[in-house]
Amino acid sequence: MNVGDNSLQSRHAFFPMLSGLKSLPAFVLLPVLIAATILLYFYAFYLAYPTTPGKTVAGWTWRACNSENGFLHGRFIPFAFCIMVWMAWQRMKEERINPSYWGLAALALGLLFYILSIRTIQPRLALIGLPFTIVGFTHFIFGFQIAKAIIFPAFFFWFTIPVPGLEAALTGNLQTLITKSCYHLGVFVGMDLTSSGSTISVKGSDLDIAEGCSGIRSLMALTMIAAVYANYTQKALWKKALLFASSFPLAIIGNFFRIFTILVLSQMGFGDFASKTWHDWAGLLLFFPIALSGLYLVDYLLNFKQRRAKKVKRSVKQTRQVVKGGQTS
Repeated sequence: MNVGDNSLQSRHAFFPMLSGLKSLPAFVLLPVLIAATILLYFYAFYLAYPTTPGKTVAGWTWRACNSENGFLHGRFIPFAFCIMVWMAWQRMKEERINPSYWGLAALALGLLFYILSIRTIQPRLALIGLPFTIVGFTHFIFGFQIAKAIIFPAFFFWFTIPVPGLEAALTGNLQTLITKSCYHLGVFVGMDLTSSGSTISVKGSDLDIAEGCSGIRSLMALTMIAAVYANYTQKALWKKALLFASSFPLAIIGNFFRIFTILVLSQMGFGDFASKTWHDWAGLLLFFPIALSGLYLVDYLLNFKQRRAKKVKRSVKQTRQVVKGGQTS
């Protein structure tokens, strides 16, 4: 055995059997599960913040993510995380284990954020550090290739962090933008509209573009969907970033058409139906189809050359098969 083999053996003394994930021996799996359980205890059950609602990181997050601040989606992130980790396991279960001490750096950073959150009574700091804890632990135990597969699911936890003042900052601007855009387009196409603040009057009936109609909840939902869609459909980092960034204008466009259709229905004499039934269902029937179609369009344009090249390649292959078949006959 050469020097390189001796070095490799010493690096993996903790894992004498460098098999795939699906065939981990019990004497290796047991301490890993114990360590993971300890980390889970500190984040989910340890009463680190006795003076705050929820008292634990998980409890505080559950209470902080609510419908009043537009972050209710945060309660579903742990379930999405479990699904994405399961998907990563399906892809990486044959990957050989390659432990690395470099993972301790990220793990230490995540735990440092956790300790600082306790000292400052700021659970948000623990949530900021949580992805580093997850990735660092995985990197240290299983190696970089396996840790790389859960980087996105781990940092997806950042969607659970309620940002103070974000809703107030966005809501007013979105509310004004949607109101003015709908009013000016309506006047341009000949509708009988008057505008005062966030209220648009249609044939004497007032339609208030309330804060809930400004699109903040739709924006948060679409950005999450765009993040997942970009991660699992794009290979290049710049394409992922561009597709994710497109969710912001697409959310505004989708919400604009949702509100504008309410004005159109009111103009046509269906004011009661527009302000109640259509208002409640337009998000599902109009906003998401428009926004998701927009995401697909951006995806299509980003990968137009690749799709065209594959189409040409298939056509050439089919032509060769036809020619070859003709020559054979």
